[in-house]
Amino acid sequence: MKPRVIHVEKQELNLHDFVKREAVESDFGELIRDSCIIKEGDSIKAVYLRLPPVPLKFREAITNQKYSKARRTAGLITYSKIFGSSPREQIRKDYCSTTAFARDDPEGHAAVCKYAENLADYYDEFCPEIYAFHKGLIDEKVKSDWVIEKSPFTSGIINKNNALNYHFDRGNFSDVYSNMVALKHDVRGGYLSMPAYNIGLEIADNSVLFFDGQKILHGVTPITYLNRDAYRFTIVYYSLKQMWKCESPEEELNRIKKRKTERETKRLHRLQGKIPQEIV
Repeated sequence: MKPRVIHVEKQELNLHDFVKREAVESDFGELIRDSCIIKEGDSIKAVYLRLPPVPLKFREAITNQKYSKARRTAGLITYSKIFGSSPREQIRKDYCSTTAFARDDPEGHAAVCKYAENLADYYDEFCPEIYAFHKGLIDEKVKSDWVIEKSPFTSGIINKNNALNYHFDRGNFSDVYSNMVALKHDVRGGYLSMPAYNIGLEIADNSVLFFDGQKILHGVTPITYLNRDAYRFTIVYYSLKQMWKCESPEEELNRIKKRKTERETKRLHRLQGKIPQEIV
């Protein structure tokens, strides 16, 4: 069935009333449960689709993982795992690489990345102009070693049971869409609120959402788990702008070897008194 078109008008928000606070159902006037294309004028702002059941290998790869615990701003505890490619981090990991997920569970990681091909087809079908722009940027800016095969994505994150406060996504390509897949079982709530458009999205099991999370404020309403086996996963595929800096894997390896040699040589010269000690 062809998705219905919903026309919206953006409301001006006082961001201080929303950013980093919990989303609640009273923040929106309409809860959308069916597939739809959300438009402001002629511009597509989001596409929400109820999909056929995802492959069993994909669901098992998501539900069988161990997830890292983290504390976000305002003390919110979250559980997540990243996949795909990872950019340089100057202090912790000054080189581009695949994620730990790819090394620890190659089969599970492959199943998660494989589903990107399905998403790319839907993305191209329903948002052809944005998809073409996104794909063009990937082809121009990112070496193919760091791109998830048959997709315009470099990376992604799996969120487990995270009722995230209101936020804007950061660090992705500008003016393109993230693709968010949802897997749910025996839960209530966990709706995605977009208060600027006065709408909430159900984020049902086997659904996908295409939207610009860098420009649209969004948050997740409280989640009620109906039994101990209940879950709500969102798997977000995106393209990180920092991946533009990455060379090929071989060049990244040579680069970090050179930098490590330079750091060790500098440390030795400091110990030998050939260069001054750094003042802390």
